[in-house]
Amino acid sequence: MNSTRQAGIAADRTSLLGRTGRALAGAMPDWRTTLAGSAVWAVAMGLMAVAKLAWMRWYEPERIALIASFFAAGGLVAFLPGIYLGRLLSRGRRDAGFAATFLALGIGTIALTAFFIGLQYRQYYAAWHDPFLSVHWIFQFIFTVGAAVYQFLVLGTRVYFPLGFLLLVAACLWNVRGMR
Repeated sequence: MNSTRQAGIAADRTSLLGRTGRALAGAMPDWRTTLAGSAVWAVAMGLMAVAKLAWMRWYEPERIALIASFFAAGGLVAFLPGIYLGRLLSRGRRDAGFAATFLALGIGTIALTAFFIGLQYRQYYAAWHDPFLSVHWIFQFIFTVGAAVYQFLVLGTRVYFPLGFLLLVAACLWNVRGMR
């Protein structure tokens, strides 16, 4: 009787692990969707930044190109995790898929763009920082990147509105349509 109980417990664990593994694997988009979607999302975020900065009457093409490249890089890197988390957290439900993708892709795109801009700030201020991996350098790195991320969240997120918001809704609808 004891071996029967142990076999039942082992089967429950296996089925739970099997279901979890299938859910994790099933949420992953195929490689074509990943490559094409990442490229399209990156281009969309870059062009959105160019359009918003032109609308805000910026007249410095080099700076617009630099800022647009940060937005494009954030979109490129955020696409796969955003779509994956949206599909994973929705568990196949389309309404939950839209909400999960909206949050994951939106927050991921903003966070990664802010991080890339933070790294650029760090690069700029590197001449005044202490030697690499010293205690002071670690504090300088954390606070420089943190300050840049905060500054981006306060001042830079306005670039996403209203066009970025509409592009995010379109990406979420596309993801929900492609869910299995």
